[in-house]
Amino acid sequence: MKKITLLLLMFLGWHTSQAQGTCATAVPVTAGITTVSAVDGTNITTPCSTNAFAKWYTYTPTQNHSVTVTSDLAINICKDTFVLIYTGTCGTLACYANDDDAGNIACNNGVDTNSYLSTITFNAFAGTTYYIAWDGRWSTAGFDFQLSEAPYIAPIPSPVVFTAQAFGGNSSICCVADMDGDYLDDIVTVASNQVVVYSQKSTGGFNTNTYPATVNYTPGWSISAGDYDRNGFNDLALGNSSRVSLATANNTGTGYTILEYPQSIFTQRSNFVDINNDGNLDLWACHDVAQSHAYRNDGSGHLNFDISLMPTLAVGGNYQSQWADIDSDGDIDMYLAKCRGGAPIGDPQRINLYYKNNGNGTYTESGAAAGINDGAQSWSDAIEDYDNDGDMDILLSNISDTNKLYRNNGNGTFTDVFAASGIEATVGSWELQAADFNNDGWMDFIWQNNRELYINNGNLTFTGYDLPFSEGAIGDLNNDGFLDVQMGTNVYINTPNQNNWLKVTLQGIQSNRNGIGAKVEIYGPWGKQTREIKSGNGFSHQSTLNAHFGLGTTTTIDQVVIKWPSGLVDTYTNVNPNQTLSVVEGATLGVQEFQNNAFVVYPNPVKNTLNFKGTQTSVDIKEAQVFDLTGKSILKGIVKNNSMSVEQLTAGTYILLLTSQDGAEHVQKFIKE
Repeated sequence: MKKITLLLLMFLGWHTSQAQGTCATAVPVTAGITTVSAVDGTNITTPCSTNAFAKWYTYTPTQNHSVTVTSDLAINICKDTFVLIYTGTCGTLACYANDDDAGNIACNNGVDTNSYLSTITFNAFAGTTYYIAWDGRWSTAGFDFQLSEAPYIAPIPSPVVFTAQAFGGNSSICCVADMDGDYLDDIVTVASNQVVVYSQKSTGGFNTNTYPATVNYTPGWSISAGDYDRNGFNDLALGNSSRVSLATANNTGTGYTILEYPQSIFTQRSNFVDINNDGNLDLWACHDVAQSHAYRNDGSGHLNFDISLMPTLAVGGNYQSQWADIDSDGDIDMYLAKCRGGAPIGDPQRINLYYKNNGNGTYTESGAAAGINDGAQSWSDAIEDYDNDGDMDILLSNISDTNKLYRNNGNGTFTDVFAASGIEATVGSWELQAADFNNDGWMDFIWQNNRELYINNGNLTFTGYDLPFSEGAIGDLNNDGFLDVQMGTNVYINTPNQNNWLKVTLQGIQSNRNGIGAKVEIYGPWGKQTREIKSGNGFSHQSTLNAHFGLGTTTTIDQVVIKWPSGLVDTYTNVNPNQTLSVVEGATLGVQEFQNNAFVVYPNPVKNTLNFKGTQTSVDIKEAQVFDLTGKSILKGIVKNNSMSVEQLTAGTYILLLTSQDGAEHVQKFIKE
């Protein structure tokens, strides 16, 4: 009788669990249902899986199919699974697709709306072997899964074509940022024994610069970049499951000092951001387990643990923090995407939070009032102006419910317009990255999980196309005005089209040196486009700190406006396209417009000696630094008796950065005769 039952199950497409404990002994499966007795085999560590346990299967179609692998079956109610699809061989596995919690089977145990089951659909091609691995990261309990085949539909050719080029390194947590001070996007990789900077050459390609360093806590979850000590070279924040660390560049950009903070913190997203708007970059680290951590910049090149700088709710499940001017009032806010399975519905551990800047160094949680406190499991968001109306919209990736596209209503509230957006409803992606990839003037985005590029149609709808990669860090990696992506061992070069572009680089003087938090706006026949400068993009990666705009076929830019965190505004008119516009804070302002209320600089214009005097109290200046209007530091010296010699300067207009004895910085502009 047992033999008859077994034959009947096999005939019906029900597979029994066999010796699939390792990749090498993976059991072939075909369409039907397979029983996994337990997830107790040996896993292989890959960029998308690190748990010790897994169960392995292979699938080799005889013709092209659209394949769905799912554990989202009634028999598995309230269970928790995680599935990965690989190509290649056991020695060279390549992540092809994966899913954690995209299933929809209700659990209804009073805590969770849905079971944490997995569903992934991918294109499978005849003769190619796909490895199906069930990862034991959340549960090693047994379950059933189903593999089903549907007709393969060839993808629509993408309007954006990427070509893979090896750059010499390998990185799954990716960092693209200018590391040598020339504003060209470089690539950084961090290993346990070194920091490697692949410095972009103006003639194309990269120079490899290897800097020995002992990195005990490599960036397993996130990396971010910013010049927190204002020495002209970007530093790195490394998010690890044990703590957050700093890799601080020396004053020549030729080496890095590693600082490991003692606080035990499961660091998900990390950001450099000027939380209190004092002109110095602070550090923020999302804590998966408990209250997130802030590190305050003391203005002297140190970041000190100080949770009072940004006291968020003392709850865990903090996955991604995105800092942006969400309410368009001129200061920076923070949206916190949260994921905490097992927390009761309505518990703040699983509700996304919106910390609104009150303009006085404090923040108020306002998610419910704004209508953006989504209660699903959220991993990542991309906050950009998707409809070019001048305010920031929120694209939100959920892994247990429908995703969201929150349109900013311009009055402090948002409306979810996802249903009409054309975006796949339940992607289950942990990574979002947004940029204008085809340079048509509208923000596009990349979903990590289904390897899809969504092109903005200009009316808050999007069209999806297949990609040769799943995620990565974005930047102009061959300096041609089109945005490329670095992931793994490759740079994916964006093939240029006929559209025009503009790149804007920033150097803050009174604001933080990177201009993080600045808003860059351009105006022309299309209307208005807006970009914000951010450190830490998506869930894991660091993308360019330059502002990039596509212009379509337009050949004129009426105006470029830079709104700095300090409140200063630089304006350029009649700007030519297809160029890099390098902006130093205050460069377009007249001497009178630039006057600082704290100090008077005299005489102005000056021939030989500049004098400084406090307007309200007598405050001593300890140091002065002079920049030309390209942002180059040309004079730095100790101030004696509140004066300094500028006799050696040639005639022209200069920007002066004054540092008082208490560490406060003040900016003036002066004319040298």
